Amino acid sequence: MGFKVEFNSIVRIDIPEDLETGKEYTFENQGSRVYFDDIPIWLLKKDWIAVGEIQIIRQERESGNTKGTFKVLYLYSPDESEALTKMFRRMYGWQ
Repeated sequence: MGFKVEFNSIVRIDIPEDLETGKEYTFENQGSRVYFDDIPIWLLKKDWIAVGEIQIIRQERESGNTKGTFKVLYLYSPDESEALTKMFRRMYGWQ
């Protein structure tokens, strides 16, 4: 018997098209995850496209899911996104 939990420095979710720096947004992911909340972390779309850097403001685990709120710290330019997306896809074996 045990409890599986993942520690993450990446939030990979369906992302609203109209993100703005400085604003807060909610998210939900399947599984019990603990996101770093005292340092900036990466925000990616489900297909590993790099979007920006965020800070987790609130997180809770309930019924096998993780819900929370993040604040957008920085949004990547197209060139930054392209380079980081290639890196993440290479590192995590996504095709």
